[in-house]
Amino acid sequence: MLSIEAAAALLGITPRILNLWEEQFGYPRPVSNAGGKPLYSDEMMVGLRDALDGELSICSAVSKAQGVSRPSR
Repeated sequence: MLSIEAAAALLGITPRILNLWEEQFGYPRPVSNAGGKPLYSDEMMVGLRDALDGELSICSAVSKAQGVSRPSR
């Protein structure tokens, strides 16, 4: 699990932008640790980073990353 700072650094953005994406797109959605701090799964962040590296728009990258990070049924 990654802190918001580590997750943002992995994506090459600021924590504020990561918060804005969550507010605007509903993704990535963190879980809170015992202290209430947001944590992001490594898989979710790597999927989003890979989608963004593919030069997709943020909307397209979020859609692609959500498909990557969803558990298979």
